[in-house]
Amino acid sequence: MARSDAQLVQAALAGDREAFGALVDRHRRTVFALALQRGLQSAEAEDVAQEVFIKAYRSLGELKQPEAFARWLYGIAEHVGADQERVRQRRRRESGLEAMNEPAAPPHDRVTQALGEERERILRALGELDEAKRVVITMRYLEGLTPKEIAERLGEPRGTVRSRLHHALSYLQAAFGTVRSPEGPEA
Repeated sequence: MARSDAQLVQAALAGDREAFGALVDRHRRTVFALALQRGLQSAEAEDVAQEVFIKAYRSLGELKQPEAFARWLYGIAEHVGADQERVRQRRRRESGLEAMNEPAAPPHDRVTQALGEERERILRALGELDEAKRVVITMRYLEGLTPKEIAERLGEPRGTVRSRLHHALSYLQAAFGTVRSPEGPEA
């Protein structure tokens, strides 16, 4: 049986490095996705994820509620991602890259470019959600967790998770002008 986050935190605090590795494995995709949703490129998102886990490891002793590890970790991810985004924007302003236009893509790259633009549009819309909604959407649709599993991982009531999913999906539906899938947040 898989150990809970709280059990892994306790083991990591007792010196079990494999326990912290299990926490990293369990949460890596969500942390990476949260960074991508801030508009960071893959390499930048990887750097953010690495920094998040380093900060979490160093600060693990300060976590007062081990059962709230996921919520605490995603909060760290939000702060590190915001810091990285500010650094990136400052560098772009200082280098004058904001004023430069990108060259037109060759004809054979139009499909790839269109897919990239759609990806950017999705990531921008996700980035406009508040942190709590972005986390539950990411956990639901990237990790494939049920609302019950998300609630357990975040240490929050299932109704709260379902409400956040509903509001996030409603926002995304409006942003893209699409009809929500029949599966919705209930599945």
